[in-house]
Amino acid sequence: MTDPEQSRRQQEQALERGEVYQDVEGRRTEDPAAGAANAHSEADRNVAHLRRGEVGPGVPEE
Repeated sequence: MTDPEQSRRQQEQALERGEVYQDVEGRRTEDPAAGAANAHSEADRNVAHLRRGEVGPGVPEE
C-alpha cells in the first residue's frame, strides 16, 4: 500500500513528465485531447472576464 505522500509525489512526477494534464481548476486527465479542451475552455473564460473588465486577485485596478 502506498502512503499519501508517495502517491502525491507520483502524481506530481506524472505531471512533470507530461503523462497527465492539469488545468487551473485542478482537473486532471491522461488524454491529451481532453487536456487541450480544458485549456481552451479556460482561455475562453479568461477572455470573457477580460472583456468585462474584470481583473484577477492581486492585480491592482486602474
